[in-house]
Amino acid sequence: MKLNTKNTVRCSRCGSKEVFFERRYSGEFLCLKCLRRSLIRRMERAVSKYNLLERDDSIIYIHTDFPYNEVLHDMFLEMESNFPVKIKEFSYKEITKGPVRFRWEWLSDIARFSMEHVEKVVVPILLDDVIALFLRFIFSGSPEILFLRGRLFLATKAISKVVSPFIELPIDEVLSLTHTIGNLTPEQLQEIFHLDDPYLKMVWEFEQENPGMRFSFLRSIQRTDLLESIGIIF
Repeated sequence: MKLNTKNTVRCSRCGSKEVFFERRYSGEFLCLKCLRRSLIRRMERAVSKYNLLERDDSIIYIHTDFPYNEVLHDMFLEMESNFPVKIKEFSYKEITKGPVRFRWEWLSDIARFSMEHVEKVVVPILLDDVIALFLRFIFSGSPEILFLRGRLFLATKAISKVVSPFIELPIDEVLSLTHTIGNLTPEQLQEIFHLDDPYLKMVWEFEQENPGMRFSFLRSIQRTDLLESIGIIF
């Protein structure tokens, strides 16, 4: 939730009076700088925890037309700036064949694209996407597209070169960094950014009712016994 405060609270990390965001699930108040820094640190932890990237990787970064595309791209470049990585960039529209019928369909074309290249392919998949895709699997019974432990799976088969370091970033926190959402209410945010997919909407509603639900769900769906039960082996 983005705030418009009058110096009534301070940033929980640096003490700044310029409080920008409240994390309901942790009770933290964050200034813009600390919010951005904390998201980059989460990206770094995800890369390390799931062994997504190496320090000298060759990388293809996929751009989308989502409203937070540039924010994610800038944070990724900052995270990788201390390493001798080589980065090429493509738009997902350059790779996708035909119209995209639902939010994540283009990932199937990215999987094909990755098999034609030696580079790692980085895609902008957020925490909300990971959970929404799993809910889609639960309700539809189709594991057509899943994103687990930072990697893409198609029909339970790992596409190991397609990765996302953004899987622990909540969509509302990333959107806040775009400076486009102002003081919108949760209901307005939902209308603008989530009605394009019923599963993302479901994730958003669960989080509003139970702050922190997204992280709890993420931990649950990454359990080895659960993944093995649906045929996914790491």
